[in-house]
Amino acid sequence: MRHLQELYEKYKDRGMVIVGFNCTDDRGIARALLRANGVTFPNVRDGSRIAAKVMFDRYKTSGVPLNYIIDREGEVVDAWYGNEEDFKRALSALEKAGLKLENE
Repeated sequence: MRHLQELYEKYKDRGMVIVGFNCTDDRGIARALLRANGVTFPNVRDGSRIAAKVMFDRYKTSGVPLNYIIDREGEVVDAWYGNEEDFKRALSALEKAGLKLENE
């Protein structure tokens, strides 16, 4: 989560949006986890059966964290499980989605 927070802070003013989604944890547990990790990007906590069904059936989720890069037309550019500290995959997918990145 801290890695996503870093990306959010770096690119939020360039058109990138990060939204977290949690359909399994208790609301209090989810809030505590977000606070402990200093997360400021928007997060949705929906523990309904419908939300879980969408997450597990439609998006074929079987683990966390699951990351999606979605372009401005709503198409999934890339998706993967886990964190990556160097952001290579995320940055590549963000560029493919049309986000102008800094030259680093």
